[in-house]
Amino acid sequence: MDIHEAVRYGEKLGADYVEIRYENLLKNHIELRDGVFHTLAERESQGYAVRVLARGAWGFSTTNKDLRRAVEDATNLAISSSRAIRERIELAETEVVRDRVRSKMKIKPGDVGFDEKVAHVRKMESLLKEKEYVKSAQIKYEDATGIKMLVTSEGTEIEWDVNYLLQYIWVTGMDGDARGAARNMVGNVDLGWELFDMYPPERIAEGLHKKLYNQMHGVPVKRGEFPIVAGPIIVGIIAHEALGHLAEADLTVNSPFRDLIGKKIAPEFVSMSDRIVERGFGNNIYDDEGVRVRDVKIIENGILKEIMLNREYARKLGMRPNGHARAEDYSYPPIIRMRNTVFERGDHSFEELIEDIKFGYYLVDFRGGQAELNSSFQVGVQEGYVIENGEVKDPIKDTSISGIAIESLKNIEAVGKDFDIEYGICGKGQSAFVSSGGPHMKFMRSIVVGGEE
Repeated sequence: MDIHEAVRYGEKLGADYVEIRYENLLKNHIELRDGVFHTLAERESQGYAVRVLARGAWGFSTTNKDLRRAVEDATNLAISSSRAIRERIELAETEVVRDRVRSKMKIKPGDVGFDEKVAHVRKMESLLKEKEYVKSAQIKYEDATGIKMLVTSEGTEIEWDVNYLLQYIWVTGMDGDARGAARNMVGNVDLGWELFDMYPPERIAEGLHKKLYNQMHGVPVKRGEFPIVAGPIIVGIIAHEALGHLAEADLTVNSPFRDLIGKKIAPEFVSMSDRIVERGFGNNIYDDEGVRVRDVKIIENGILKEIMLNREYARKLGMRPNGHARAEDYSYPPIIRMRNTVFERGDHSFEELIEDIKFGYYLVDFRGGQAELNSSFQVGVQEGYVIENGEVKDPIKDTSISGIAIESLKNIEAVGKDFDIEYGICGKGQSAFVSSGGPHMKFMRSIVVGGEE
């Protein structure tokens, strides 16, 4: 049974809507840790995801063997579930799409030999271990190349030329009694092997060496609320973890954002979006429901304006779908996810942001973070500096920051005119490639340096 026959079969069984995704990817995984390869693998990921809406309820099934059986299972599950639901699920209307999405990569992962990828990882480790204080280095490399398809009973048919690559590094160091740890991740869906021309191993190693050394030999922080200038990467983690999740419609309903849409929550010079950005890890043209991705202006000139939607929540809330239904792979149903969540540029130079700070901190990069639906957050800082009399001074030791993001928004004093992003993997029951970032931003208070007591 081919995918089109399977869609028609689902309708015959009583489904009101049938959606089938097919995926066939060749993935490479390499993990090198302290001179030993723990993973050297090339594997195929192939299968079907079947999701049906019948009698107002969802049914989902996945298979890499029997598509007919998967359609039957999904439909039967939906019909059984419909007997217990309180509210029937309906979908917002969307355009019927027939398209093929081609990769923008110049050098796709599949065009690079496995031996060359192994050599790249070996070189990366060699560069990291050049400094005696680097005691351990773990490098994980992953890529994929292949196709993905979506066919629906409404007539949408999309085929993607799927390619991505990512590299994650974790290093630990010790110099005397001083210890430190640092991370780095780069990844892309639009740039292929050429990504490592933009982020060469030498540059990555140099950055990690700097972070480790500063952690081991920096000054301790004073705990409390001080003026803070946050770099694009710190700004991005606050945008993603503490605010972005609140703007995912399925989480908005239980968050402070629920009652704030249309209201002012930040100064008028503050805007935050989830959108397509150059080099963004979350870039795509369509989501996994076949909806065209459009930019979402979460905060516009200080006003909470939009949230991220799938078709179900768009219908429930009377809004237009905006392409934020994403699935990790064929074994998962699509759910509402961020893509590239960023604060937008302002008009201040970095020098202007720090010039009147008598004592405060310049926070550059994070290492781990978490947030709650009340917008409280705690983020580890792996690179930061003291600001004293308008100048960037000594590096600080490994520390963290915490606060309530909704309150922190009100205390943004100025926004820089630069812009940068960080690459990451977001977990929400399933993984999704994302970016976050923005310009430098100045907070006068409401962020506690030194974490929670």
